[in-house]
Amino acid sequence: MAAVLEQGLVSYLTQYAGLVSLISTRVYNFKIPQDATLPCLVYQRISTPRVLTHDTSGSGSDLSSPRFQFDAWATTSSSVKAITDQVRAAMNGKSGTIGTAGNAVTIQGALVDDEAPSYDPDTELFRSRSDYIIWHVD
Repeated sequence: MAAVLEQGLVSYLTQYAGLVSLISTRVYNFKIPQDATLPCLVYQRISTPRVLTHDTSGSGSDLSSPRFQFDAWATTSSSVKAITDQVRAAMNGKSGTIGTAGNAVTIQGALVDDEAPSYDPDTELFRSRSDYIIWHVD
């Protein structure tokens, strides 16, 4: 089910008008492709804590709260700030079904946990990292 959540997030973010106006559909998993156009957004799952329960059958809950990291990359600090602002507008407080048929997933809630801008002197690119906790049922 993990891949479905990632697919749903990509589908949702690549259709979110505020992001599309800034990065088109340039949303990548783990790293920026070698010849990618900037600005762009990179995401990765950091962890997946699960709500554990004990009942008479010994089964656990399917509720989890994965942490996702979204990295906005651009050549200017104002561009990464604008992307980060749109990720927050799209994700913070989001609940309901995201994605499209075949990769739709229902999330109970998504909340921003942390944001941090930075500059990479090696690539001369600006980056803004934001972490979100996304509650959903597998």
